[in-house]
Amino acid sequence: MWQRIVCSLTLCLIGLAGTSLANNLAGYEGYTKYTVEHGNESAFRYMVDLQTNDADLDFWLLTRNTSVLTVGPTRKSQFESRLSNLGVSYQVQPLMELMAALQANSTYADEDGEYEECQEADCRESQRPRRRSRRQARGFFSHYPRYNEILSFMSGLASRYPQYCRYESLGRSNEGRHIAALSISLNARTRSRRVAYIQAAAHGREWITTQTVLYLAYELLSNLRAFQRVLQDVEVFLVPLVNPDGYEYTHTSDRFWRKNRHRYAGHACSGVDINRNFGNHWNYQGASQNLCSEVYSGTAPNSEPETSAVVRYLEFNRNRVKLSLDVHSFGKFIFYPYGYAKNTVPPTVGTLRSVALRAANQIGKYRGTRYTTGTSASILYEASGSLDDFAYGSLGIPLSYTLELPGDEFHVPSSDIIHVCKETFAGFVEFIRHVSLY
Repeated sequence: MWQRIVCSLTLCLIGLAGTSLANNLAGYEGYTKYTVEHGNESAFRYMVDLQTNDADLDFWLLTRNTSVLTVGPTRKSQFESRLSNLGVSYQVQPLMELMAALQANSTYADEDGEYEECQEADCRESQRPRRRSRRQARGFFSHYPRYNEILSFMSGLASRYPQYCRYESLGRSNEGRHIAALSISLNARTRSRRVAYIQAAAHGREWITTQTVLYLAYELLSNLRAFQRVLQDVEVFLVPLVNPDGYEYTHTSDRFWRKNRHRYAGHACSGVDINRNFGNHWNYQGASQNLCSEVYSGTAPNSEPETSAVVRYLEFNRNRVKLSLDVHSFGKFIFYPYGYAKNTVPPTVGTLRSVALRAANQIGKYRGTRYTTGTSASILYEASGSLDDFAYGSLGIPLSYTLELPGDEFHVPSSDIIHVCKETFAGFVEFIRHVSLY
């Protein structure tokens, strides 16, 4: 079908290159990406206030020195005037120009695309050459799959490695999609004493996070002999897509959608930020009760089906789970508790910091990517209701972290997916190694 005849050059280029991306950028014509450098406290506090209370601005990154956000054409003059008054420097880039450049290096799956790791008898190792299956799997990590393809890939791994991998569902999302999980251990029929829990894509627009967790599953299962010591009496429990509704919505309607898809009768705005909905110091700081806000924390702690599904699993297994790792994008950070207050330090901060530094060091060995470690409250800003604070503070899970992957925006080019997956895999393994200490 022909794209709209009347459009800007960049939007037309995107539309001709990929219908899916054109559709999910509708409404962003005229938007500008701002990178703001703010070295003083007043400018930083202004940015924090904007992120929490101004629903018309979309923050991609907010640290104590830098903010990356998008602003619509009607707010552009007002925003730049305020930046001038604050005396801060900033750079601008038309959003559609940025996305057109990224689109040139990206590929996308069809809505009904499925990855067939194996089917029925083909799952027997003797009937499927290992080299062929590995080549097919590598192709999976060269694009951004849709929800159905992700589930097909996960169930395929479980079918191929039934002795070591179990495919299950934690529950269903607001729109009824499965919150799918993989359990990986040296014997899927017995319960390991320790669990390493890793989840991704709590925010729909962070596509790269799902791929890193799926790559972890694929590599562990493809090289079980090499990781026998790591997996000794440890179950790796992976939830690659915590927010399947938001993830699908970013493919079909709004590339930069962050929240889940909870709709409220009589309100135009929708969605809850899952990473503000967990029940530890809920709605204390860095969260909002404005339903239109990007950091809307919901009507109550753990109010969302996605959040409550995670909470049910962690609470039921609280004596076995020793690691909770929440994967996000972007910024190259490894955060540990606490995030709700800047000057609140956990009693085991020395251990948390040491493990984070070790994981960062392993990640950096692949191509030199350098991560910053610390609490999100000290490096970014105070934010309550996150999984890492909940897992550590409410459930006593000793190793609790949030990982912010590398990149300069949410859309990592397809050509770089495999490299982000490989370097992150080294960090994942280092985290899992430490589970055996508990």
